[in-house]
Amino acid sequence: MTRHPDTIRTRPDGSIDTAYYMARGRVMRSEAAHAMVRPDPETPRPRRGLARLFGGSPV
Repeated sequence: MTRHPDTIRTRPDGSIDTAYYMARGRVMRSEAAHAMVRPDPETPRPRRGLARLFGGSPV
């Protein structure tokens, strides 16, 4: 999960570009949250409710 670039991104004054890294962290957290909520469609899921009893397609 950790992605480290070879060089640290800096601003023209030589300090670390914290705004860039904060925005990047927000994107990574958002991607992780979306992956938890929306699993891969190729992953088989257990059937729920009446579909389990009558063999319907999973929702």
